[in-house]
Parts: sequence; structure tokens; C-alpha cells
Amino acid sequence: MTARHRPRFRLYMAISLDGFVASRDGSVRWLEPYDAYQVGFGEFLATVGSIVMGRRSYEQMLGFGPWPYADTHTVVMSRIALRPATPDTEVSAEPLETLADRLVRETTDGDVWVFGGGEVARAFLAAGRLDTLELCVVPILVGDGIALFGSGTPASNLRLTMSRQYSNGLVRLDYDILVPGTSNQ
Repeated sequence: MTARHRPRFRLYMAISLDGFVASRDGSVRWLEPYDAYQVGFGEFLATVGSIVMGRRSYEQMLGFGPWPYADTHTVVMSRIALRPATPDTEVSAEPLETLADRLVRETTDGDVWVFGGGEVARAFLAAGRLDTLELCVVPILVGDGIALFGSGTPASNLRLTMSRQYSNGLVRLDYDILVPGTSNQ
């Protein structure tokens, strides 16, 4: 019997050059000129077995039209009762550690995409549950908004594993998050 793959927890998202994931009002209209599939989103999505996101990101995604991840197990972290968009969507008020441990047990095909929102990203990072940061840096200055890495972000050592520049000006940067005490080599 072969050992089962432990899913990696991967934060994959677009950020502005000045580090914002959304404008102050939560809008991501500044992303509209860019096609995520031209910069590898389809390939990334094919590696995902589960998605975990915060309530605000979930509600924002519902506002864009039909749920785009209908065939992917999605967990919405919320202390407020919500109506799931699909049978593959669940709402959880579990503590982050409990939820992460459960996703390790239940995600048998692919990795866990930690989706959107600075609050969820910082919580997974603070709990030591993120394995990678995969950021698509958009060549725009939002000026003010919802920061990915703002106040409360724990200090973390990172190792660059991939960088790629695209013809539309976006830059993809992938980092492994190093366990304290490991080297950057």
C-alpha cells in the first residue's frame, strides 16, 4: 500500500503591486483587464482538491454569477450561518487548526487552495498551515484597500521557487514557506 499524498495548503491569488487584494470597497475591478487563464490559473486549478475561503470572499464570488467551482469541495469559514451555493460547498465555524486537520484527512485528490482575503491568509500563515504563497503581481497601484500582508502578519521566512513574467505585465512569484530554523537553500 502506498502512502497517501498530504495535500499542500497553497495561497494562490492576484495582488496589486502595492500589496492589495481588493480596493477599499472590496472591489476587484482592477483585475478585469487580465485573463487569469493566460497566466496559469487553469493549470493551478487542475491541482486543487479543496478550497477554503472566508465568508466575504464567498459572498463576493456569488455576486459574479454562477458558482465557478461547483465540482470542487469548498469550505467557507464563517461564524454566521450561510446557504451553500452547491452540494460541494459547506460552511464551517471550526477553529482553523481543526478545519486544516480535517482537510488533510479528507482531501484525497489535490491540494487545498486557501482562497482570497487577507484575514484568511494571515490566519493560515499565523497557524503555520500554509505551505506556499503563489502570487500573481498585477502592474497596478490600487493606492488603498484590503492588504494581503498587513498588520498582524507573522514574520515568515520564504524561499523563491519560481518566477515568471508574462507579456501582459503580470509577474508570478511562488514561494515555499520555510519552517523556522530551516535554511533558504
